Amino acid sequence: MLDWTERLTGALFGVFLVTLSLAVYVDSAALWIVWGVLTVLVTGAALVLVNRSEPPPDP
Repeated sequence: MLDWTERLTGALFGVFLVTLSLAVYVDSAALWIVWGVLTVLVTGAALVLVNRSEPPPDP
């Protein structure tokens, strides 16, 4: 079973692929800049969220 961090990684990857394909299809310079900025912000927020979460209990 996947834990929440692995599900978050999978969801981010899926959203990344969908939005990347949309940016390629539209082919607008402004959209590429917005896509790049939002990708960095969302990925950075996810890293902070995962790194500040409670560590898993020791087995």
